[in-house]
Amino acid sequence: MKRICFLVPALFFAGFLFSQGTPTLSDSARVSLMTVAPGEFLYSTFGHSAIRVYDAQNRLDRCYNYGTFQFDQPNFILKFCRGKLLYFLDIEPYRSFEYGNLHDRRGMQEQLLNLNREQKQRLFNLLQENALEQNRYYKYDFFYDNCATRIRDIVKEAFYQDLTFDSTHLALGTTMRQLLHPYLADKPWTKFGIDLVLGYSADRRARPEDFMFLPDHMHDMFATTRIKGDIPLVKSERRIPEWPFPAPPFKAGFFGSPLIVTCLVALIGLLCMGNPRTERIFDTTFWFVLGIAGAIIAFLWFATDHTATKTNLNILWALPTHLFVFWRNRRTEAMDNYFTAAGILAALVLIFWKFIPQEMPVAAMPIAGLVVVKGLWRRYWKKEKAEDA
Repeated sequence: MKRICFLVPALFFAGFLFSQGTPTLSDSARVSLMTVAPGEFLYSTFGHSAIRVYDAQNRLDRCYNYGTFQFDQPNFILKFCRGKLLYFLDIEPYRSFEYGNLHDRRGMQEQLLNLNREQKQRLFNLLQENALEQNRYYKYDFFYDNCATRIRDIVKEAFYQDLTFDSTHLALGTTMRQLLHPYLADKPWTKFGIDLVLGYSADRRARPEDFMFLPDHMHDMFATTRIKGDIPLVKSERRIPEWPFPAPPFKAGFFGSPLIVTCLVALIGLLCMGNPRTERIFDTTFWFVLGIAGAIIAFLWFATDHTATKTNLNILWALPTHLFVFWRNRRTEAMDNYFTAAGILAALVLIFWKFIPQEMPVAAMPIAGLVVVKGLWRRYWKKEKAEDA
């Protein structure tokens, strides 16, 4: 997000470039794929990609960056949540691009593409055409239309489909969700949250080209790609800076593990049972938070354009309808039936946990188990207690 500081000068820079028209690249021009390492902030967790065009003879040194959006758009937060936020192709001076990433301690890898003069010009013309005001905006899709896939597609278009991608080094059979997990190893709560909101579509097995929605995988794929079967796509590669930035050691701590926390919540819920006052306080909080989680899942499923959050079966144990009943502690037949149904539904989810086609977050199991216990406890144990009295 810090790179937004460079957006205003970059827009003036882009306007100046277009006023000059599209130049003809010289023989010495170079086109590179820039792969930026993941950063510490959530928006930079999975890395970034851009294309660099350098031509000393024409005094060109710029990066084409498809991962840009404006914070001052009307209803920015609502558009972002609903998947309607427009991203756009931004042209940025290379030095600005490099400074912004190194300032954030994000190393880069530059792969010089093995293009002849005609191919360079064709790719450059496509980039310039994409950057026109009427073409530069697009609706971002996390898996299928992002800063990396746009580069993959435009490079393929420049080569008239003459590229052969080598998939022998890929872990074929990996799902789109599983491709994210290595980046979240030191962010357990982020991983839990992402797994909670991603739906069934995230568990589709990734095709070889699907791997390239992640910049690191596109870097690796480009390194082994051939032009017309025998010419390597990448001529050379360098790291910027030459040494990697040291990663801080990861220490999760006791509350850093979502599974430990959810087990603790489940234990507290069980210990509160039987004590009317503490149970009432816990139940009100528990069903409210669970209802909020369910409402978020439902919103991302039904009210957004995010394809990755559709058909989310986590809603079976985190029902948004809890928000309509979380404060109702007074016993009625309707409430008993409701909580019994919620408990049975959560029990079915636990029984078929490993057979459900969607990968469910393991840390949610204690919470789903507590829903089962509380749902059945309300009807059977309390009912028997009332009859004995």
